[in-house]
This record gives sequence, C-alpha cells and structure tokens, in this order.
Amino acid sequence: MIKMKKLLYKSNQITILRILLIPLFVTFLLSELPFREYFAAFIFIMLSFSDALDGYVARKRKEVSSLGKILDPISDKLLVGAALIFLVGRGIDSWMAIAIIGRELIITAIRLIALARGTVIAASMLGKAKTVSQIIAILMVILNIPGAWWVMLAAVVITLVSGVDYAIKAAMTIEEKIFNVPNMITAGRLILIPLYVIMLFRGSIDKALLIFILVGLTDKLDGLFARLTNQTTMFGKIFDSFTDWTLILTSFLSFYFLDMLELYWLLLMLLPSIVNGVIKLFYFKKEKDIILVPIAQGAVAFTYLTVGVVLFDFYYKYLFLVIMLALIYTAMFRYLYLFLRKKNKVKSIF
Repeated sequence: MIKMKKLLYKSNQITILRILLIPLFVTFLLSELPFREYFAAFIFIMLSFSDALDGYVARKRKEVSSLGKILDPISDKLLVGAALIFLVGRGIDSWMAIAIIGRELIITAIRLIALARGTVIAASMLGKAKTVSQIIAILMVILNIPGAWWVMLAAVVITLVSGVDYAIKAAMTIEEKIFNVPNMITAGRLILIPLYVIMLFRGSIDKALLIFILVGLTDKLDGLFARLTNQTTMFGKIFDSFTDWTLILTSFLSFYFLDMLELYWLLLMLLPSIVNGVIKLFYFKKEKDIILVPIAQGAVAFTYLTVGVVLFDFYYKYLFLVIMLALIYTAMFRYLYLFLRKKNKVKSIF
C-alpha cells in the first residue's frame, strides 16, 4: 500500500497543487473580467512550467516515487485537455482538440500500464517538441495572437507523430502484442470521449447522449472480439478499464461544471475512483496479475446507467446516484481487503 509519506513528498505536493489550480485557470478563461486572457495565460504558463519543477524537486530530494510518476502525466493532460475543450470555437477547431486529447489519453494509458509493469519508456525529442508546441499554441490562442490557428495545426501534427513514435516504442518494450483489433476498438472508444465532452459543453445533450451510448455499447465489443479471435491480453484488459473510468470521471466532471450535479457528488465519486485505480496499478505492479472484484463489474455497469439517467435528467436520478455510490464504495473496500491480504489473485477484467 502507498505510504502516506510518499503522498506528502514535496514533489507530489507540487503536482497535486498543479491539479487543484486547473479550475482557477478555467475560471479566468471563461470569465468576463477585464484582462481575463492575460490572467488565464499567466496561470497556464505557471502550471505548464511547474511540470519541470516537481521533477527537479523529486530528483534533488531523492523523492522519486511511483505515485509521482502516475500523478505527473495526469496533471499535464488535465491542464492541456481543459484548455483545449474550453477553447473550442474560440480559436481551436473541435477536431484539433479531439486529436490532441485522444492521443494524450491513449499514450497516458500505455504509459501507466508500462509503469505498472516496471517499464519506463523514456521521453523522446519528439515528445518534448510536442509539449512545447502545445504550450505555445494554446498561449497564442488564449491571447488571440495572429497565426495561432496555424501554430495549433503544427502542434496537432507533432502531437500525432510523437504519439505514433511512443506507441511503436511501447510495442517493442511491452511483451504483449498491443496493436490488435480489440485494442484498436478500445482506442476508438477513448478517442470519442473528447467529442462527447465537447458536445456536452456546447449544449448538444442529444449528440452527447448518442456518443455516450455508442461508447457504452462498444464496451463489450472489444472483449468479445478478443475472446473470439484469441487476442485477449493483460494490456487490453487494463486499457479497457482505463477507458471506462475515463468516460465516467469526465462525465461527472462535466456534470459539475455544467451545473447538472452538485460538487459533493463529484467529490464522492473521485475518492473511490482514485483509490481503486491506484490499488489496481500497484497490485498489478507487484503481483503481475489483475485483482478481481466481481461487484466492481456491476458497479461499472450501473454507473454507465446512472450517467445516462443524469443526461436524460430523469426524475429519480438522485436515487440512481446513491445506489451507484453504494456499489462503488463496496467495491473500493473489497479492493482494499484483497490488496492487503494479497489473496484471490485471479486473472479477469477489472
């Protein structure tokens, strides 16, 4: 189990602070305050360059930890993803945001799975160029600098090329075959999530609902295809679970920002999601196996149903939310029990 000491590492505190300040950046980005774009740009610059700070502090204080390696890329993607989504229609085209966020989600999933296997895939020059190009392009869009669209187009190209480069390196490093049809189906589901969020924030609930249904219906398609074609892999199982929870958490974050749900529902959802995700990764890293909690499968299915209920604004949605949380917290305590006892190591999906 993760020791609280690691969570309190100075480097991890910086990373957590970066995550907590992202809503402040979004607030200035959407506000009508004078010089709002300059305040938003300043916060974005500070959060972007603090990425190097937490890494430097970790190495300087010898506080490099697996938790930090997980939190750091997540904080980067959250910042860039938030900026892209809220700048759609204000200098960034929808397809640009979908291309970049989709790439980042897929590569983040690959990186986390590789990390759980004890494998670190070093960042290439293309990866560093991708980060710099994204920061410059987003800043130019925020400040409405002429030529911003073309710089963003260049950032998209560099992002996609670096993603292909990283995926190829991962395929050569990870022992399992990651380029197969089931994983491509899962990747397609993952890429649809940014489009789903964009439709939500544009107020196109009907289109968002259709995309959500499509992602939900294809949830079992990748697993079914993997079994029928004998292409089942551990990577695919983890990748599928990552996609499920990315859709679920982005839904609840969107619901809060769109005033469709109160903050406490989001917070109650985040706690078990983070705990469960960390337990799964560390269990897999230690045991090279997937921890099985059957009730978690039911919780995921019911959570999908609950998201649909909220999108429909069903009268009894709060009853669904209460039942959903009861299932998720039951699964969380079961995960904790199995992790601590290190028993019942059965290969299965999350």
